[in-house]
Amino acid sequence: MPEDMNLPEGWTRNDRPPYLFRRFQFGGYGETRAFLDRLAALSEEMDYYPDISFGTTYANVTVHARNGAAIGTQDLAFARRASELAGAGSEG
Repeated sequence: MPEDMNLPEGWTRNDRPPYLFRRFQFGGYGETRAFLDRLAALSEEMDYYPDISFGTTYANVTVHARNGAAIGTQDLAFARRASELAGAGSEG
């Protein structure tokens, strides 16, 4: 598998249906909200809007395959960038 197809750390992959999932943990609502704001900007930049659910100290992010058939490099790139946005304030 090419390097750009490696699953980003903390993400799980499902192939039927094809999606990536990660739960991000934060210390409080302010950190969660800041992450969600950064994620919204990333979504606009990359023209991709994942499924998100969140609570006071967490955000669940599901990245569905853009082509509907298989996880591709763009899906993995979005997941990788989302992880970078979470920074040191996230776990798991």
